[in-house]
Amino acid sequence: MRRWEAAMATLLLFIGACAPPPPDQPSPSPQPSIQISNFERYAGAYRTSAGITYVVNGHGHLLNLQDSTFRQLYPTSVPDRFTIGRVFAIASPREADIVFRIAGARADQLTIKPVTGSTVIAARLLFKETEVRVPVDGAVLAGTITEPLTPGPHPGIVIVHGSGPGPRIDYGIWVGLYASLGLTVLAYDKRGNGASTGTYPGEGASDRNLEIYAADAAAVLRFLTSWPGIDPGRIGFHGGSQGGWVVPLAIGRHQAPAAFAILVSGPAVSSEQQQVWAGFSSDSAVAPTVPPAEMDAVVRSTATSAYVPATVLATIRQPMMWVNGAVDRQVPTTVNAEILRGLHHPNWDIEVLPAVDHGLFENPSGLEPDQAKATKLAAGLRDLLAGRLARTVGVSP
Repeated sequence: MRRWEAAMATLLLFIGACAPPPPDQPSPSPQPSIQISNFERYAGAYRTSAGITYVVNGHGHLLNLQDSTFRQLYPTSVPDRFTIGRVFAIASPREADIVFRIAGARADQLTIKPVTGSTVIAARLLFKETEVRVPVDGAVLAGTITEPLTPGPHPGIVIVHGSGPGPRIDYGIWVGLYASLGLTVLAYDKRGNGASTGTYPGEGASDRNLEIYAADAAAVLRFLTSWPGIDPGRIGFHGGSQGGWVVPLAIGRHQAPAAFAILVSGPAVSSEQQQVWAGFSSDSAVAPTVPPAEMDAVVRSTATSAYVPATVLATIRQPMMWVNGAVDRQVPTTVNAEILRGLHHPNWDIEVLPAVDHGLFENPSGLEPDQAKATKLAAGLRDLLAGRLARTVGVSP
């Protein structure tokens, strides 16, 4: 999607009627170069007549929300035509051709033509997208609000980043998922990145950096509470990875008026404990040589001089859902769950997903190099989140 430099530019996306798929033809050879700019015109949510929703993000990832299959799109020599392999990020052998129909500046239809099986056609879902600017202390954050065109007021959710620079294009899968459930979604560029001004504090989870990111997240959520068509009593946070530290700080210390929070692969341990755990696998690169019980014991005994999440988590009364993979090599899931359950919050859901890694891939080793061979994200992920949101803010699952 084009990034407007002027604030508050609005774009309406319209769904075209489904058309028959183009005549079948041999798949062109995949091209080696994959650039983000190749995919922005295709990014969005698409739905079939049978109700199956697909999400494409700006990195060319295709997610089937019904069965969690997840694939990288590989460009071909034919415009608007891609291939996918049988696993996430290995192009051959080819599983299907993916063809987009373009209407104006963006695709309005997605066609999946498998090597074997029936062709699937999905039409782009209709949303309103608005570019916004949110003033915060020392910066102006650039964001996009994606909202349903159905009558409001709607529940809302703010996407809070993990570590790294955090441009909003990185979070297109979550935007598409939540928007397809009927939420208004605000995703923004981290300060000092993308179209946001200010100085980027850095990737490290120092107390100072976490406080800056938490203050920014709280300001963004307050901004969304005043947005037309929003129900200010039904707005919450989505936080991934490092966002599991940031979101509780935004609520507990910066008084963000959140009604709920969903935290995926988020840590409830300290940054020192997290680093010790990640060190056992050299940051998810190699299999640990120490038994899990011994690793957990070392994590529990690690002293901390930094932010202790449990001190803030104990003060939070809003409903929360924590979703962690059982083979996460970045976050010590067993110790994490012990801390969360020890807080005895009756309105918190603590989900540990078997054979799921830090990136939510079904990946028994939990190692990042093996993600390319995975075939899907966590089974039932969409239904898990939709069920929680149905109970919390009344969306239809």
